[in-house]
Amino acid sequence: MVGWEYQHIGNPVYSVQNHLDQLNDAISARPDVIITELESPGMVSGFRRALEAGITVIIIDQAIAEEALKLGLGVISTNPYATGLLNGTQAASWAEKISGKKEGVILIGNGNPGSALIDALQSATQAAVVAYNREHETQFTTEAFADSAFDDIVTSMSKYGAHIDQKGDRLVALVGLGGASAIAIWKTLKERDIPPGERYAAGSPNIFPDQQTGIAQGYLQWGVDEDFFVMGFLSAACGWLKIARGYPYWDMHTPGEVILRNDLPRVRVRTATWLARARELNLVES
Repeated sequence: MVGWEYQHIGNPVYSVQNHLDQLNDAISARPDVIITELESPGMVSGFRRALEAGITVIIIDQAIAEEALKLGLGVISTNPYATGLLNGTQAASWAEKISGKKEGVILIGNGNPGSALIDALQSATQAAVVAYNREHETQFTTEAFADSAFDDIVTSMSKYGAHIDQKGDRLVALVGLGGASAIAIWKTLKERDIPPGERYAAGSPNIFPDQQTGIAQGYLQWGVDEDFFVMGFLSAACGWLKIARGYPYWDMHTPGEVILRNDLPRVRVRTATWLARARELNLVES
């Protein structure tokens, strides 16, 4: 829209050091704007280097609010508390509906322990289950574990499978905190020939295309759209406002939108629209 050039860099294996290395590479390229996450205090040194170099920095998706404030930067992200409450409420309600039980274990897979946003999603998800218990006279418990989904889906599937075997009839729901976890969950259920929509409730924040497939086939009951397209658009717009008009950018947080099977037709239309544009720009494979 404004004639800018865009380049994405990243490392498929997550670590704070890998992310910091990528940020330093971006600084060396001397761009006008860098858009990235501030998910760990270990990233602050890189942010300072970018700002000292005169680069406009926009924080997107994950952020430690107090560190962003010290840097004088806003955050464009989901509201992790609101999204986590939606996630936990869906988990407990679907667990009761599918299992027919009033008690049992809701397993929560954390794909990136230590990340400020993911940990906040976990805490809010657990708080929502506690609230559901209080309001519906259920006694669901939660158990969180590092599911490795952000690194490797196959490894994550094996971890979910081990928990299914270990917990047996006590398990009533499999819950992720990100789209990769949801994909690992539904593929584990399918691989084990567990009929979709039976025995376990399953879902997670995000609504990646592969998650949409899991919902369509009935293995997942819900997703929570965190509006990544909107976050990206607003981040680029804020970079332009800063450079072209001198405006600081605001904190902006998407509220999250629960997506159920009946919502898929309209969600798939908007997903197809931005994926088509991404292919035109060679950002994804055709």
